[in-house]
Amino acid sequence: MKCIVGLSGGVDSSTSAYLMKKKGYDVIGCTLKLFNNEKAETSIRDAKSVADFLNIPIKVVDCTEDFIKYVINYFIDYYKSGKTPSPCIMCNEFIKFKYLNALREEQKADLLVTGHYAKLKKYDNRTELHQGKDNKRDQSYFLYTVNGNILAYAEFPLGNYSKSDTRAIAKEVGIQVAAKPDSQDICFIQNNDYISFIKRKLEGTFAFKPGNIVDMNGKILGQHNGIINYTIGQRRGLGLSGGPFFVYKIDAKQNEIIVSDKEGIKVKKIALNNTKFINEPFEGECRVKIRSNGEKIKAHLQYDTINVCWFVEFLESEYGAAQGQHCVFFKDDQILGGGEIK
Repeated sequence: MKCIVGLSGGVDSSTSAYLMKKKGYDVIGCTLKLFNNEKAETSIRDAKSVADFLNIPIKVVDCTEDFIKYVINYFIDYYKSGKTPSPCIMCNEFIKFKYLNALREEQKADLLVTGHYAKLKKYDNRTELHQGKDNKRDQSYFLYTVNGNILAYAEFPLGNYSKSDTRAIAKEVGIQVAAKPDSQDICFIQNNDYISFIKRKLEGTFAFKPGNIVDMNGKILGQHNGIINYTIGQRRGLGLSGGPFFVYKIDAKQNEIIVSDKEGIKVKKIALNNTKFINEPFEGECRVKIRSNGEKIKAHLQYDTINVCWFVEFLESEYGAAQGQHCVFFKDDQILGGGEIK
């Protein structure tokens, strides 16, 4: 039995490779080169070092062109248009699993393996995605767009482990990245400074030009310093007297930030774009997350034949649903699918 393991140079993927080798698999490591900077080169060196330690072959696959197209350009375009991007979801769908599965097919391997904290349940003609054991580390939210045919060949060895379990295994085995800190930022941006990153790409565009902050009636309350600096639901840093005010909408066309009181950012119903289901479509009562670190909310999911899109209606009004974020559907700990908030 042979498997392809996505080896990023971190403790999660390294431990996953070890666990698959321990199971008796013929393991081939695969490092995806996503961008060109010192951070990427360090990750590749660490991955090669782990592969040497585990005595497994490793392939480095250059994905930089597609990563720019599907992740970086998307990230910039969404901020430019006042939306909230989810680059990890895009990367999983268009880069990570696509390239790993292509290598799996090329090498005639049985499985593709990653270090995600999530679970898969496989049946004869069906693969289900479930949340991982460690709720704090669970990454199933970011995986709902991965094609079900690919998930059928996937395995997540860390699904039943906590992060502390993973580090303990890596330390006991002697994997050199056992104590490597977790990345807390967007992988292609140094020091999590996305404003500086986008500024280099969009300097001189309206995304950084001052404009008006207005209330729901269009009354000017103050000035903003570029729409790029604001997010839906934001309260702090608006520089407005009175209030409290919250960002209700970012109008890129008018270069305006629209604010309201807290009641104004409540929503009862949201429409979705690009809705995907891992298996068959589902309508009815479920729970949803409208941000990766949010709670699961009771809701009703339905398809609107007139507007030709899926809608989520919350049982109770929710705050701060941002255009561009993803709404993911759950039944207990199973991920049914999701869509981008329209």
